Amino acid sequence: MTIDWLTGRDWRKARLFGPIIALTLGVLTLLVLTSALLVQRFDVTAKLREAHMVDHGFARQVEELDKVVATQVSWDDAILSLDHKRDADWADFNIGNYLYTFNGFTHAFVLDGQEQVFYASHNGDRAGLDAYAPFAPVAAQLIPAIRAAEQRRPPLRHRPGKGNIVVPPIQADTVGVIDGQVYIIGATLVQPDFGHVLPRGARAPIAITAIPIGNRLLGQFSQRYLLDGVKLVTGSQAVPGPGTLLLKDRTGASVAALKWTPRKPSAVLFDELLLPLLVALGLVCAVALTIMRRSGAVVSDLIASEARAKHLAFHDPLTRLPNRAMLFERLHTLLGRLGTRGGTVTVICVDLDRFKEINDTLGHHAGDLVIETMAVRLRSACPDAELIARLGGDEFVVLCTRSDCASAPDIGLRIRSHLAAPLQCEYGLLDIDCSIGVVVVDHAGVEPTEALRWADLALYRSKQEGKGRVTLFRPEMDAALQDRRAMEADLRRALTDGGLSIVYQPQVDLQGRVNSVEALLRWTHVERGEVPPGLFIPLAEESGLILPLGEYVLRRVFAETGAWRRARVAINVSAEQMRAPGFAALVARLAAEAGISPTRYEIELTETALLGDEPVTVGNIEALKRLGFSFALDDFGTGYSSLSVLQRFSVDKIKIDRSFVSGLEADREAEALVDAMIRLARALELRVIAEGVESEAQRDQLVKCGCTEFQGYLVGRPMTLEQVAELAGEGGNAPPRRFRRAG
Repeated sequence: MTIDWLTGRDWRKARLFGPIIALTLGVLTLLVLTSALLVQRFDVTAKLREAHMVDHGFARQVEELDKVVATQVSWDDAILSLDHKRDADWADFNIGNYLYTFNGFTHAFVLDGQEQVFYASHNGDRAGLDAYAPFAPVAAQLIPAIRAAEQRRPPLRHRPGKGNIVVPPIQADTVGVIDGQVYIIGATLVQPDFGHVLPRGARAPIAITAIPIGNRLLGQFSQRYLLDGVKLVTGSQAVPGPGTLLLKDRTGASVAALKWTPRKPSAVLFDELLLPLLVALGLVCAVALTIMRRSGAVVSDLIASEARAKHLAFHDPLTRLPNRAMLFERLHTLLGRLGTRGGTVTVICVDLDRFKEINDTLGHHAGDLVIETMAVRLRSACPDAELIARLGGDEFVVLCTRSDCASAPDIGLRIRSHLAAPLQCEYGLLDIDCSIGVVVVDHAGVEPTEALRWADLALYRSKQEGKGRVTLFRPEMDAALQDRRAMEADLRRALTDGGLSIVYQPQVDLQGRVNSVEALLRWTHVERGEVPPGLFIPLAEESGLILPLGEYVLRRVFAETGAWRRARVAINVSAEQMRAPGFAALVARLAAEAGISPTRYEIELTETALLGDEPVTVGNIEALKRLGFSFALDDFGTGYSSLSVLQRFSVDKIKIDRSFVSGLEADREAEALVDAMIRLARALELRVIAEGVESEAQRDQLVKCGCTEFQGYLVGRPMTLEQVAELAGEGGNAPPRRFRRAG
C-alpha cells in the first residue's frame, strides 16, 4: 500500500510537472531563439550606427581641415603676398610652417593662375618645386572644380562695413596615395576677405595641401569617436565589409580604407543571460524568477548606460554642471514661455579673473581645482536658479526666472561675493575674483544666442572697466561693440594706409646724458584724433592684429634709427609676438634688411610674456640673445613671478614700475620696496631704470636708493625722431645733451 501510494504520488507529480516542464522547455526554447534573434539584430543595428558615425565623422574631419586652410589663404594679405608679390617668406610663415606646426599638413604648394607651382614646402620647411610632381596628378582632379567655381563667383570688389566678407571659400578635396602614403589632399582658391587687395588676373593662385592619414590623425579620430583598432589599409585589403570605410578619390575609385574593430554589445547581453537560461532547465520557478530578475538587471544596465551617455552629452565632466548643449536647450524653452506666461528670464555670465595666470603659473591641475570649487560656490550662491551651466573654459552661465531688473544685479553681487572669497588649497592661498554680465529678457521673440550675446557684452564691459564688477546689459553696449569693430577695421586699414607713427621718449643717466630712448607707437585717426595706446594695443591683441602691428613697429624703428651710433633703442614686444613661431627669424630678417646692429637695441617684455616657460617663447628669446639683442623686464614688481622670471631668463635690465615711483614722496613703504628691487638687481648684476619719474624729489630719492637711469616727464616727454636724435647726439657730431627738466 505504501508502494502504491508512493507510485501514485510520483505519477501525480509527473502529470503535474510534465506539462510545466514541457511548457518551460518550450518557453526557454522560444526565449533562446528570440534572444538569439535580438542579439543578432542588436549587433547589426550597432554596426550600422557605428559605420554611419565613422562615415560622417571622417567627412567632418576633412571639413575641419579645409576650414583651417581657408583661414590662411582667404584674406587680403594672401592675395597681396601670393598673387601680387609671390612672397615665399610669407608663404613659409602663414602656410608651410603654420599648417605643419599646428595642424600636421606635411606638404603645401601654391600654384599661380596658369597652374604652375611657385612655392612648395615639406614638413614646415621650404622645399624644391619638384616636390609637387608626385601630387600633381591628384591635384589635377581638383583644379577644374576650383576654376569652375571661380568663374561662377560674383565679381570681386571692396565692401566696407559690417558683413564685408567678399565671398565664401572655394575648396575641393580628395584622397590619394602618394609614394605609398595615403593623404587627404585639398585645393583652396586664394581669395580676399575684405577686398582691399584684389587678384591681378581672372585666375587667382591655388593652395594645394596634403596631410597624411597616419598615426597622429588616426589616433585623434579614434579618440574622438571612441573606436577600437583603427587602422588604414590599401590595395587588396581595401574592400567593403564590417568595420570598414572606403576612401574614394574624385573619380569614385577606392584608394584606401579605414578599418576598425566593430563593437559587439551583444556579447555582454549574452553573458548576462546564459547562466539564467541554463539554470531554468531544471528549476522552472527559479528559472522564471531568474529570467525576470536577470532580464530586469540587463534592462536596468542598458537604461543606466543610456542615462550615463545622455548625462555626459549634456553635462561638463569636470564640474558635473550642464554644458553648452543643455544650456541652449533650456534657455530656448524658458524664452519660449515668455510669450504665453510672461515674466522675465535673467541670464548671468560669470567669468573668472586672472584664471589664465593661475593656470599658466601653477599648472592645469590647479586650474581644474579652481573650476571645481567655483562650480560648488555657484550652486551655493544660486540654489533657486533654473540652470547653472559651464559654458567653457572659466566661464559659467546662470539662468533665473524669478527676478526683475532691480534684483538682477543683486543676484550678480551675491554670486561675486561667494566666488571672490580666497581659496585655500594645496597651492597656497589663491586670490580669485570674477567679472559678471547680466541681462534681463522680458519679451518674447529673443533667440538664445542673442540673449547670451547680450549677457556676454555686459560681461565684456565689466572686464573693460577693471574686472571684478557686475554690469547690467544696456542697449548702448551693442552700439559700443559695433564701434569697437569699426575701430578694429580702422586699425587694420591704418597698417597699410597710414595713420601710425613712432615717437621716442628719452632715458638719461646720473649725469643727465640721453644714452637711450624708448620707441612708442602712436595712432592718429582721421575722425577720432589721437587714439591712446591703452585703447588700441589691447584691441590689437584681442583681434590678432598685434603680430602685423609689432612687425610694423620693428620695421619702422629699425629704418629710422638704423644710422644711429651712440644711443640705444628700447622696443616693446607683446606676449603674443614672443609666443609666435618664427618671431626671432622675422626680427633677424628685418634687422638684416635695415642693416642695424642688434647690440644697440633692447627688447622690453612684461612678465606675462614669460609665464609658463613655453618652448616657443624660450626659443625666440635664446635666438634673439644670440643675435645680440638685450632684454629688459618691464613693469617689474607688479606680476606673479618676478623673482622666478629673473632666475629662469637672461634678463639684462629691469624697469621699476611707475606705480612704485609715484608713491616715493608720500609712502615710505614704496621707498623700501624700490630700495629692495635695486639691491636685488645689483646682486644679480642687472641694470635698473625707473620709469614715470615726474619730479626732482622722486629722482633724488631714486638716486639715494642707487638707481642710475631714469625715464619720465621730468626727463622728457615722447617726441619726434628729429627732436630725440638731437638730444641723443645722433644728428651730427655733437655729443648727447645733458639732462634738463622737460617743460
